[in-house]
Amino acid sequence: MTSELIARVESHLFGWLGSSRVLRALFAEARAFSPAIVAGGRALVTSFADVTEVLSDPAFGVKEVYGARMEQTSGAFFLGMDPGPQYDRESSLARRAVRAGDLETVRTIARETAKAQVDRARRSGTIDAVADFTHVIPIRVVQQYFGVPGPDDADLGRWMRAIFWEIFLNLPSDPHVTAAAHVSSRQLAPYLIGLIAARKQERASGSKRDDYLCRLVDQQLDPAGGLDDDGIRRNIGGIIVGAVDTQSKAMAHALEQLLRRPDALEIALGAVREGNDALLARCVPEALRFDPINAVLPRMCHVDHVLGRGTPHAKTIPRGTMVYAATLAAMFDPDHVDDPDEFRVDRPADDYLHFGFGLHRCFGERFNDVVLPEAIKVILALPNLRLDGVATYEGPFPTHLPLRFDA
Repeated sequence: MTSELIARVESHLFGWLGSSRVLRALFAEARAFSPAIVAGGRALVTSFADVTEVLSDPAFGVKEVYGARMEQTSGAFFLGMDPGPQYDRESSLARRAVRAGDLETVRTIARETAKAQVDRARRSGTIDAVADFTHVIPIRVVQQYFGVPGPDDADLGRWMRAIFWEIFLNLPSDPHVTAAAHVSSRQLAPYLIGLIAARKQERASGSKRDDYLCRLVDQQLDPAGGLDDDGIRRNIGGIIVGAVDTQSKAMAHALEQLLRRPDALEIALGAVREGNDALLARCVPEALRFDPINAVLPRMCHVDHVLGRGTPHAKTIPRGTMVYAATLAAMFDPDHVDDPDEFRVDRPADDYLHFGFGLHRCFGERFNDVVLPEAIKVILALPNLRLDGVATYEGPFPTHLPLRFDA
């Protein structure tokens, strides 16, 4: 029974066709049986307490899950490292390059890009909310804030998707996904090496350009030290690979959920009309809770670990177990989340696990918290905005979401 239940969950996760509603039902069934199910070298964890323990306890690591794929594509990146000196140093340098005021810079990029995309569509009465909106905005953030313009939008987007898919979502080891990622990585690496060299030459000529990549380059002259050129390549590559499709998918899913829920949409539209950005910022993660960007986060158990020690449901997770920490299940756990099936905008921020939890929480979470509501505010202002079809996907990534509005 336990192996069959885990296999059913895997079939939906890896087939990319299972809806979040189906997965919620499967997770609820699993949680009713046991908050942690262990069978066949795998574990499915579905309670909020156990999921957050897995994501925060160093007994559960990511290196075995992501490390090899990172090495073969973007290069080693701190979000694929377990705790240690290299993780501490590289994550510290990466975060040091973020400065006060950057959130407002990113907000401006998101707002101006969203307005430009909406203005292009305004006369037609239709807009593809993914291809012409949610996917364009993070591309501009990568180009303008992170300082990686790419050869063009198409190549940059292709590199980001192929490599992200391989590193973080290709658990079934689809050879076609792997092949596409290796092609993209062979193109991205020399591009970044050339870009870093160009920025260093500009600095030597007195350039005052300020973007994230330039700050990593400037750290090399800091008495405290910085990353070498390959370290900059690995880390800027790892950061931007996770910046595009994650953000695009989050915006698309949150927007679609609002448009499918009249009561939720009315709250969000009221916030837009009243200029209540704080209320809209609460609507977005709550909408995304019903269809999050990731249903689970995988971790490898490094040592025998008693999960939920001291509770009636304590369970030993053996060393070498692949653990599926079901963040979707956790956000609907009635033992932690009040009225989980209801759309509510008064939930504490800690109820949301959209960008992980603990040591490997998403580097770009603060940027997502700015970009998502800023962009959604712009598109919701279109009169009588409504769905005009169903979303289509390339694997786990939304590619089209047709909308209509009164021109």
